[in-house]
Parts: sequence; structure tokens; C-alpha cells
Amino acid sequence: MGSLERATARLANLPSRDAVEAQQAAQQAIEERERAIEAIAGWIAAERQASRPVSPELAHHLTRDLEMGAGILVRVAVDREAARIGLAKLGRESQILRRLNNSGNTKTNTIDYQG
Repeated sequence: MGSLERATARLANLPSRDAVEAQQAAQQAIEERERAIEAIAGWIAAERQASRPVSPELAHHLTRDLEMGAGILVRVAVDREAARIGLAKLGRESQILRRLNNSGNTKTNTIDYQG
């Protein structure tokens, strides 16, 4: 159960300075969280098979961790999409700036009659 808490906490405290670092940390935390959830699901199945009920406190704790993690995953997805949109916008702006910069440097084959 502690591994689910640790993975959820890692998701909640992702680095936000570096997009690549944040993406890698998010992916690792998501994978750790998936393994923790699979382990818990296996444990619950074994407890049911042995006819041992899961305590309501533990069930409440797990539900809270799962819901918190789901909210964090939504935030990560929204942040990822915002970063993708921002990068696409920067790419378009950079392309426009390069075109504008290059358009002033091109020499034409016409004669200027003013000078």
C-alpha cells in the first residue's frame, strides 16, 4: 500500500522547470503507480479468495489515493497538452521570424532608379 502512496506523491511533486525531465519523471511515476495498483488488486483478490474482508479504513485510504492520483494524471495530461500547444506556437513564430529575416537579405535582379 505504501508504494501507491509513494508513486502518488511523486506524481504530485513533478519537476516543472524542464519539460523533458518532467515528462520522464511523470512516466516513471505512472509506471510505478500502475505496478502498485496491480499489486494491490492482486492482494485484494487473494484476500477475497481466502474469505478475509478488506477493512473499511484500508478501502477508504486506497480509494482516496486512487482518486488523488487520477486527478494528478488529469493535470499532467493538461500540462502536457499545453506544452505541446506552446511548442507548436513557438515553432510557427520562429518560422515566421526566419522568413522575415531571410526576406530582407535577398537581392533582387531589378535596378533601383532612385540612386
